[in-house]
Amino acid sequence: MLQSLLNNLTLLTTGILFGHIVKSALTERLQKALGARLALGIVSGLLGVLLMHYHFQISRHIVVDFRQLPILISVYLGGGISGAITTLLIMIYRLFLHEFGTHAVIAALNSPVTFLIGVLFLRQEKTTMPRLFLVLGLSSASMVVIACILYDGFPYLEMGLYLPLFFIAGVIAFSILHYLRNKDDSIRKMREAANRDFLTSLYNSRAFAKKMEQKIAAAQRDNIPFTLLIIDIDHFKRVNDQYGHLAGDAVLLQIADVMRETFSQRDHIARKGGEEFVILVDRCDADQIKVIAERLRRNVENHPFVLPDGGELKLTISGGSATYPNVDEVELFLKADQALYRAKEAGRNRVYVS
Repeated sequence: MLQSLLNNLTLLTTGILFGHIVKSALTERLQKALGARLALGIVSGLLGVLLMHYHFQISRHIVVDFRQLPILISVYLGGGISGAITTLLIMIYRLFLHEFGTHAVIAALNSPVTFLIGVLFLRQEKTTMPRLFLVLGLSSASMVVIACILYDGFPYLEMGLYLPLFFIAGVIAFSILHYLRNKDDSIRKMREAANRDFLTSLYNSRAFAKKMEQKIAAAQRDNIPFTLLIIDIDHFKRVNDQYGHLAGDAVLLQIADVMRETFSQRDHIARKGGEEFVILVDRCDADQIKVIAERLRRNVENHPFVLPDGGELKLTISGGSATYPNVDEVELFLKADQALYRAKEAGRNRVYVS
């Protein structure tokens, strides 16, 4: 029995870790796709089948396994669609490929009951340890009911041995999942921090360069224009000289907020350095950028910038833009920078289009 029990636990933990390795190789977009959830359901179902195949015997007439856990894990990670596929595969194996009969039909009922429990109570962001114990307890209760039906009475000794093992296996499985999720969140936060400007939390130059490459590739593939807009705060050095660097930082934070409010979520904003910002404006041609850039210029001009001492300051910006494919990809920064220079030479507080 001990060897078979260890086989079940090893299969369970190996399946979780292998699945996490595969998941980590996918992009975040692919992880959320329907195909990924379908694949999760199939893989979890196969794991359940393996657990049933490598069952362990707790008495002369009773064999058990941890097939309920792949169902709960599938619901936890992929929602109802994944869980339903896992449940279906486990039921098919139990009903048609493993001694079909009345006994099999009754035993197979535990799978949809477990699925229903998972759908009702398991949520990734809300699955605390008490909620997990509730789910495992309800699943255990369903097993107890089915055991009473199958064996014409309650097998006290066998259930007294199996249920603690089931709880331990469930806690181990979800502890691993919780650990892996926390690890992924920490790595994601570190990667995000490495791509962000330390002061404004906008993209930094390195991250913006990657976004630029991706945008050019997408524009070439889909034939959709985009615009590179370079913005510079007029006379920003005076702010630092007259009010101090803390005031300058406050201005940069607030102008970053104005930009976030002006542009859409699909646009990419970065602080290039000092008082200079760059924006990739998605699906924007040379005519549209005139309207968008003017809105930004007006929003900045009308915004009261609050200083650390409680005072207020009015500021303006200058900008230059270049639109792809009107401008070749290798000259986008050059042309936008030249337009910015002309805007400054013309008196600032304006945006020029290349």
